[in-house]
This record gives sequence, C-alpha cells and structure tokens, in this order.
Amino acid sequence: SLNNIPPVYISITSQIVTYAEQQLQLSLLPSIYYALTDHLAFSVQRYHSKQSLGNRIYWEMKTYYPEMFAIGEYGLTVVEATLQLALPREEAANIAFHIINATPAAAGKANILEVTQLVDNVLQAVRALTGGTIDTTSLNYERFVTHMKFFAERYLGDTMLADDGQLLTSVYTVYPEAAKIALKVQKAIIAIYDKEPTKEELAYLIIHIHRVLTN
Repeated sequence: SLNNIPPVYISITSQIVTYAEQQLQLSLLPSIYYALTDHLAFSVQRYHSKQSLGNRIYWEMKTYYPEMFAIGEYGLTVVEATLQLALPREEAANIAFHIINATPAAAGKANILEVTQLVDNVLQAVRALTGGTIDTTSLNYERFVTHMKFFAERYLGDTMLADDGQLLTSVYTVYPEAAKIALKVQKAIIAIYDKEPTKEELAYLIIHIHRVLTN
C-alpha cells in the first residue's frame, strides 16, 4: 500500500500526473497514483543498489508514443530536481508506459506490449522483404509506422476495418510490387497470430508499403 512508500514519491507522481493531464487534455485513471508511485520508489531503490532492469520497449515507446515518452522525460526531471539523482533514460519509457495504461482509452484496448510487438514484427518483415532499401528516416516511413500502430490496435482489439474487397482490387492492380510484399507480410501475421487481416486493412497496408518503396 501507499502507506509504506515515502510521501516524497506521492508528491513526484502528483506533479507528473498534473503535467500529463495538461499535455494530453484528459483525466488519467486514479490507479496511476498507486502504480506510478510504487514504480518510482522501486526504481530509486534499484538505482541505489546499482541494479538496472533496462527497458526492452524503450525504442518502441520513443518511436511509437513520442508524446507519452516526452511526459516520461519530464518525469525524470521531476525526480532529479526532487531527489538530486538521475535515473537512467530508459526510465522515461517506464513512466510513459504507466501513463498510457492510465488513459481512459487504454481500458479495453489491446495490450501495449502486444501492439509494439506486432508493429515490430511487421516493420522487420517489410525491411527484410525490401532488402533493407527503404529509408527509415523518411516522412512516409513515419506515417507507415503510425498507420501500423493503429492497425495493430484494431487487429488485436477485434475492431478491424470492413472486409470490403473493392479498394483491395484496385490497389492490387495499381501497386503490384507493394501487393506482393504485403501478401507475404500478411502471411507472417497470420502465422504468428492465427487471424487474417480484413481486405480493407490489407489494401491500406499495400498503399503504405507502396509509399515507402517510392519515397
């Protein structure tokens, strides 16, 4: 319980939550106070005992959730100003993770770890199938990453776009090279998750792959 945690951590969490709510223009779920306070106390304890758990979703958080990651970075500055210690930068991703889980929209949404894993799987497949020739710093690639994040949420949350083949038929004809790659990506997705993306989802995947190919 919070009774066993020094009050300074509750104060730090309150500052982070206030800032997050201002930035996101929404109210976070009350569960954030316990979850983040407990996490910060544990992180500082690890810091003092020279243990680092790292964060395997640091890159994903920074890339797919930049707004949340920025809140995490703000959280690190609050910790530093209050406790005079600098937690590892990976901690920004952990704070961001707690903020995302406390947004009302996250309730009933696909698990964020599953989403980032699916996006990673698709991006790796696309990079491999294009022989690593795509420019990962381009605006089209950035848009592709954003599209895949929303696709992953729809796919894992069973709220995919319609199974209407009309758009698919036309993009098949117009972008045959991208279609070939998209079909292989689709096969990989089905092999891992045992669920077929709808025709409209596949059509948009083809469009985005075409864009990154012709950057």
